[in-house]
Amino acid sequence: MRTLFAFTALAALAFAGAAAADPVTIAPVSFSNEFQQELDRSIGAREGEILRNAVVDSVGRALERRGAALDQTGGVSIEITIVDADPNRPTMQQLRYDPTLDPMRSVSLGGAELVAVIRGGDGRVLSEVRHRRYNHSLEDLVGPPTTWTEARRAISQFATKVADAYAANAS
Repeated sequence: MRTLFAFTALAALAFAGAAAADPVTIAPVSFSNEFQQELDRSIGAREGEILRNAVVDSVGRALERRGAALDQTGGVSIEITIVDADPNRPTMQQLRYDPTLDPMRSVSLGGAELVAVIRGGDGRVLSEVRHRRYNHSLEDLVGPPTTWTEARRAISQFATKVADAYAANAS
């Protein structure tokens, strides 16, 4: 009985802490100047939108798991920049520009580098999160990769770090 009471009390405290957290706004994801040039020059604007959506979805889910309430008028804002990203498979634009690439057989090292700045309602920087993850070898790949397999893995790890930083500053 005591165990049930203790568990219920802990759950209530956890819920109360999550409910008291400031609402969070995820600002539109930006690209570093260098990565924007890479998108324009060879990767393709379509791929930038794919990555942007992956970041917003992944960070949003991670924040919600940590008890954050996503809101466009939130007191806490998170500004995210995709510094760089490399695909594991050629993008549509790369295939158009280079006929020697094969959409099924061409595989390369992939990954991403991202930065987030978490700001309080007063604009003060609460935390900064940096994450960089790339394959070191094609042997690192588990199964056949899609275009952004390793970049998505980097984004997922980054999202967890952002949510942890938010939770550390929310209390």
